[in-house]
Amino acid sequence: MKEGISLTTLFKALVLFTILFAAFLSLAIIYNKAYKLKNEVLTIIEKYEGITSTSLGIINNYLYLNGYSAMGSCEVGEYGSTDLTNTNLELVNSSNKRYYYCLSQKCTTGRCVVENNNKIYFKFKIFFGFNLPYFEDLLTFNVSGETKKIRFFDLDQRL
Repeated sequence: MKEGISLTTLFKALVLFTILFAAFLSLAIIYNKAYKLKNEVLTIIEKYEGITSTSLGIINNYLYLNGYSAMGSCEVGEYGSTDLTNTNLELVNSSNKRYYYCLSQKCTTGRCVVENNNKIYFKFKIFFGFNLPYFEDLLTFNVSGETKKIRFFDLDQRL
């Protein structure tokens, strides 16, 4: 009965627990960074009252300077950014292309026309990946959020 659990088995369990704990901790840290980036981008959109070339330039610079490099798939009908060095957004036609982030807009009245009480809100989606050395990207997750309702006053503001 003395050799019921050997030292080798106990050591294997300890190593497995350490690896799982480190993976969970790194995933939590990466998610926290993506969540902070998402919140800051939503604040920029709200500050500039929508998507303009100025707000897109600030968003791209913010993501680029913070070392953001994760890419993922956007849904058809959203707008995606394939390059953080310019302000061009691309309408997503198929879900097999990779983007840095995704943007879409919704109107409160269903149609995006300039009216007295028409408001819009923007949905922003950013990606973060979980990878290990020698295994490349194991998993890709996304973090999404919406802005507060913004007064829709300019037709050039539409995506």
